[in-house]
Amino acid sequence: MKLRILLSIAIFAPLLGFCQSDPHYTMFMYNKLMYNPAYTGSREVTELNLNYTDQWMGIQGAPVTINATLDGLIGSYMNPFRKVALGISFNTESIGVEKNTDIMTYYSYRIQTGNSTLSFGLSGGVKLYTANYSELTAYQSNDPNLAHNINNALLPNFGTGIYWCSAKFYAGASIPNLLENYYDKNEKVTNQQAREIRGYYVCAGYVFDAGESLKVEPQMIYRYSGDGTYHLPSNTDLNLSFIINNRLLIGGTYRTDNSMEGIVHLQVMRNFNMGFAYNYAISALNPYNSGTYEIGL
Repeated sequence: MKLRILLSIAIFAPLLGFCQSDPHYTMFMYNKLMYNPAYTGSREVTELNLNYTDQWMGIQGAPVTINATLDGLIGSYMNPFRKVALGISFNTESIGVEKNTDIMTYYSYRIQTGNSTLSFGLSGGVKLYTANYSELTAYQSNDPNLAHNINNALLPNFGTGIYWCSAKFYAGASIPNLLENYYDKNEKVTNQQAREIRGYYVCAGYVFDAGESLKVEPQMIYRYSGDGTYHLPSNTDLNLSFIINNRLLIGGTYRTDNSMEGIVHLQVMRNFNMGFAYNYAISALNPYNSGTYEIGL
């Protein structure tokens, strides 16, 4: 019974109330575009990222996320500083009987500030939301919240952010989903809580030289979702990474919602990197899953 209650809260609670739908990435430092549009073009190269996350392995219906991002600067390569960058992302997430598919576009305007760059970003796109409630066994028969399925509901959204970076540091703040869409527009009167909730993000990091071949980078990301009437618990990832020969990153993260994380990221070739992360839950879900796995390219 305890397992059933835990899984119902962890997986199916979003079906019945407010939901913050932005995925949480263990390798957040390599997925900044997904939560901050001002990051677009900050690497000053055309960048393609692929990511796969399998959360809470061993629990049926736990979240599985796949995403791809592409961003780069606009203008002539001969220009020493290009002010405009564009990007696009595709994200699909399955959780329980829900499926979210997002396509977002990104724009950033960059200002050179000495040895650093200050960027302002905007994003816009759509989400296709599907919920097959008929696959659930309702605790209460004729539950009005589960009366009918939702098939590919079109949910537009917009985001904004600011990002400041140099070779040594980065800092940013963003709101990736400004609109709080209802998942089913026919339920606005009968189910006021069945909608998205706005998310707020703050991130920062700094690189310290620790020798000729070693660098140390502490970094963090803070997440909060809420409005004037409701909020979800905030959480923070506190990461400490060691960079060896500018090719190998080994890091550890503590997430304040009770999980520990390990990251290994390797530059295999000049233009190809790959990473692996493992998240170990120290919450009440720990006995029922074998952790969360994440792979990035």
